[in-house]
Amino acid sequence: MGLFSVNYQNVPGQCVYAQGGLKFRADEEALSRYFAPILSYVSINDLIGEAVFWFLLPSTLAIWTFAFLLYRQGILFALIATIVLYLFVVIGHMVLYIKPLNYVVFILGNRLLQLVAYVVLAVILVLSGSILKVIILGGWFLFFAVGLDQLILLPLISILRKFFSLPPSDQVLRNIGWYYARKFGIDPTQWKMYE
Repeated sequence: MGLFSVNYQNVPGQCVYAQGGLKFRADEEALSRYFAPILSYVSINDLIGEAVFWFLLPSTLAIWTFAFLLYRQGILFALIATIVLYLFVVIGHMVLYIKPLNYVVFILGNRLLQLVAYVVLAVILVLSGSILKVIILGGWFLFFAVGLDQLILLPLISILRKFFSLPPSDQVLRNIGWYYARKFGIDPTQWKMYE
């Protein structure tokens, strides 16, 4: 078991739910068949764990970027810049997998750490008399921390489905498997997803 390894719940014949609730549309048996060429190098728990953390990349980036920009640039700039960056990363993280960046997400994706940083920033903003910024900061954190950003993405996901044959979580998981296949000199383009 590696650093990213997470437990999951298998629903035979249907799907796998990773710890935290991320759903993959294949069950453990189908995932084991699909990723069989790389399972001697990396476990299903590790693949799913890396997918869980990589899936957190857009919201993690949005939480940290917004806080920094709100403090340095103001409300409007922080909102626009963070939303544009968020949408760019939502698409990008479904295309690429950059494992070193996933280590950053592993640390900065921790909601407790994010909450502590937001509370510290809120105290600084209160002391500087920026109550409106504190309210917006709190709303932004809650929005992303509880996953409401996924509701906004529903229209975008329907557009992305024209370009990607898999749902976002499965697309991310496949990219991670392909990353390992290339790393170990295996051609993943011949694999059949979830037969």
